Amino acid sequence: MKFLLILLLLIPVITASDEHKSKECHEDAEGGRKAQALKEAAKGNTEFAFDFFKHLTSVSSQGKDSPPKNIVLSPFSISSAFSMLLLGAQSKTHQEILEGLSLNNKKSTESELHQAYSTLLRLLNEPKSSLQVDIGNALFVEKTLALLKRFEDDLKNLYHAEFRKTNFNDLQKATKEVNEYVKNKTEGKIKDLVKEFPADTKLALVNYVLFKGEWQDTFNAAFTRTQKFKVDTNTKVDVPMMSRTGQYNIYRDTKLPCTVVELPYKDNASMIIAMAEPGKIREVEQGLSAETMQRWRSSWRKWTIELYVPKFIITSKINLKDELPKVGIKTPFTNAADFSGITRDFGLKVGSAVHQAVINVEEKGTEAAAATALGIVAVSAPPVLSIDMPFVFLIFEETTNSILFMGRVINPTEK
Repeated sequence: MKFLLILLLLIPVITASDEHKSKECHEDAEGGRKAQALKEAAKGNTEFAFDFFKHLTSVSSQGKDSPPKNIVLSPFSISSAFSMLLLGAQSKTHQEILEGLSLNNKKSTESELHQAYSTLLRLLNEPKSSLQVDIGNALFVEKTLALLKRFEDDLKNLYHAEFRKTNFNDLQKATKEVNEYVKNKTEGKIKDLVKEFPADTKLALVNYVLFKGEWQDTFNAAFTRTQKFKVDTNTKVDVPMMSRTGQYNIYRDTKLPCTVVELPYKDNASMIIAMAEPGKIREVEQGLSAETMQRWRSSWRKWTIELYVPKFIITSKINLKDELPKVGIKTPFTNAADFSGITRDFGLKVGSAVHQAVINVEEKGTEAAAATALGIVAVSAPPVLSIDMPFVFLIFEETTNSILFMGRVINPTEK
């Protein structure tokens, strides 16, 4: 009897202990899934970045005989804008965006990936002493457009998007409003992002990225000298070349014809430069991948070198409506697009998609900014039904299946 009494007293303790262990296991599993989703989102972003960059720099996109041109873009800005759009996409439209962004993995659910984006935004925006990263999203919505609540809530909660009621009936004014917003958020670095929204635009999704990084070891401006930069075997140009002697991570790639150097910024960021051997820049571009990046980062050797880096300012503007269909994201730009997760008021498609980026590299560090704007238009005007002929009407109570009133109207002006 005494043993039974002790056992009865221990049962709540054992049960509580089991519940505690079960809760801990659940929390560990949930934490593991979040970490996995964060890893998958970052991996997807990296794969999209290299795939899209290789497309933009490919011979087919530039023409056989045209010389390569400077390019700068923010893959994170583009993928963020289309990830927001993914929240309202359905069927084939949804699948193409998912695959185009390289987020179609089986290890994490789509909900977990959106949560991972939310975490990425929070982590990237955390204040740092010498590194500024400011990333934000906004949705400009036609004043009369009714958004589905789930789409609106997800944009606010996951992507922390600002909502702005906009009169898209006045396209010039709406364009100016979006451009001013982007200009202010990027401290004037991105101007006139949108030339003009197309007719029937109902909403615009916007992402911006602002980056300011200070070199861990700054260059002394007094040592900057004009030197020759070899564009190709026949062309040399004069550039302001920064220089300093110091320790840097270096790697001479044996698989790609390039030498790689890492220039660290303060607060856990860096610029990686891969200088191609003469005439081999396209080979290096096409060899870029997540595996390539990993090989570089795991092969660093720290050397004391005299480093010369050109100062440069580059600006690019990319029409994503022209380029993304070439890498598989086609349906969102056509009348077959399905964005029924955004609103029931209209059939929608992406009518315009632009990206602009700028980077300024100089002695103290780097400033860069980018923005992406997606103009979402009505596929067609909603069908019109005008009750302008004699009609019959009924007032029906559904619970009891009762017709409470019915009648016929021949002439509405007669009482």
